[in-house]
Amino acid sequence: MWAFVISASLLLACNQKKPKPVARSFDQFLYPEDLKDVVPAGVTGDDSTQLVRAYIEQWLRQQALLYHAQRNVNISTERLDKQVEAYKNGLIVYEYEQALVSQKLDTVVTDEEIREYYDARPELFILQQPILKRSYIRLGTDAPELDRVKRLMVSPSFEEQDLLTKYCAMYATDYVLHDTTWHYVDELVQEFPISQIDDANYDQTGRIFEIIENNELYLIILHDSKLRESRSPLPLVREQIRNLILNKRKMDLIDRMQRSIVTDAREKNNIEIYN
Repeated sequence: MWAFVISASLLLACNQKKPKPVARSFDQFLYPEDLKDVVPAGVTGDDSTQLVRAYIEQWLRQQALLYHAQRNVNISTERLDKQVEAYKNGLIVYEYEQALVSQKLDTVVTDEEIREYYDARPELFILQQPILKRSYIRLGTDAPELDRVKRLMVSPSFEEQDLLTKYCAMYATDYVLHDTTWHYVDELVQEFPISQIDDANYDQTGRIFEIIENNELYLIILHDSKLRESRSPLPLVREQIRNLILNKRKMDLIDRMQRSIVTDAREKNNIEIYN
């Protein structure tokens, strides 16, 4: 009976075919099971195929480089093992620190804290380029009623601003009205030919600048401006300050954790230095 069982097991093993590899680089093979985590859930069709192909190409390149590196560089395995161990240990500690931050970090930053940080560190928020608040309308050069449009643009009347919005919806190829957000000059290049407005004119708020480029008419109003080397307004750097505060909290939390662990280990004689 035992002979029959052994024979059956051997027959089963022989019938189980080894998976066919999908790629080879010298003496290394890539199998279908190695690709199971390459494509995220929900990705199908051509996107899935491209991800798999990109992974295979990267694997081939890495293995080919590794093959030649192993044969052309005199590598100290002892030194390499120490580096790998140090890297692994660093990753373990990093994962622990991130878990601690995720559980313990207070992520609520109040407006008062942001204002205090902003007021206490004015040197951190100096503008490296001008910033502007603007409205603009991009029209064809043959757009109708341009004089009326210009009058509506500077009108404080809510009803006339509503008329302007309806006009823009009909005739403008692009427009931004009533925007109170600060924008860096470098960003505005994507919206209109800002380079045709000289820096010296940035303080001419309320004036309509007319620029024609590529057979299109730009009507631009600058509502406010701040020049290079002036202090950045708080709304523009609010999120930056929030991130700075959170990063400081994070570093302090990790530092306290490290000190607490080492202090506890010393008190319990779990760490010591021998003479």
